[in-house]
Amino acid sequence: MNEVVKYDSYMNSLKFTGFTTTDFNFLMLLCSKMRDKDTTELSISFDELRLKTAYTRTSIQKFRTDLERMNEKLMRVTCKLKTETKTIMFVLFPTFEIDIEKQELIVAVNEKFKFILNELIKNFTRFDLKEFVKLDSKYSKSLYRLLKQFKSTGKLEINLDEFRMKMDIPSTYTNRDVMSKVINPALAELKNYFQNLQCTVKYEHKRGKPVSGYIFIFTPEQTFSEKTNKSSLKQRSKNQFNNFIQEKKMTQEDWDKLEQVLLEN
Repeated sequence: MNEVVKYDSYMNSLKFTGFTTTDFNFLMLLCSKMRDKDTTELSISFDELRLKTAYTRTSIQKFRTDLERMNEKLMRVTCKLKTETKTIMFVLFPTFEIDIEKQELIVAVNEKFKFILNELIKNFTRFDLKEFVKLDSKYSKSLYRLLKQFKSTGKLEINLDEFRMKMDIPSTYTNRDVMSKVINPALAELKNYFQNLQCTVKYEHKRGKPVSGYIFIFTPEQTFSEKTNKSSLKQRSKNQFNNFIQEKKMTQEDWDKLEQVLLEN
């Protein structure tokens, strides 16, 4: 059974500065392991980490270094929650322990805010870990996560500054660079995962028509209930057809036509 990543969509608002494709793979595996589990600590064997993130380097020291690098980056990701009267800032993963002797990674989740990973009822992002790991570019991985948040509507509209922040795009990139080095390559890689995916550039209504943001459109994914209803409807149509032909004498051509009509309704 495939591993499923599921987290509160608040996580898509965070900036993962300097993350590599390997860092993202490790992070999404952690999210997957924490999914829907009322726990604040998790142990993952090195073998599972390697296997489920498609990690191919064989050196244990290099593996340890890569884990340390990801952990350091994650501990610099500051989460912020604001109400009318309070501002709360915290780190989602406060403790990492790399045990070379036991060949495992032990991760602690912030007790007060574990809801982001394991108390999910609504407003969550969900996708297949194996599909995510297969993506080659860090920009493809970031855009994939953002689009999955809107898989039921098929539309992501985002302003320029927010897009640059969430995608961790270098400040030296011009808007033309963003399109040629970030968006177009990502769209080419993601077209196999989002049907009819395309991007429209939004412009400000002022002199020079500066870019104000982007609109990503794709065919919405069917929800589980929609798939179930469609499957049930198809089965009912087949039953209607079978019952009908048991009572009537019809040619094969008549049967083919009737079945086609029933299955289309």
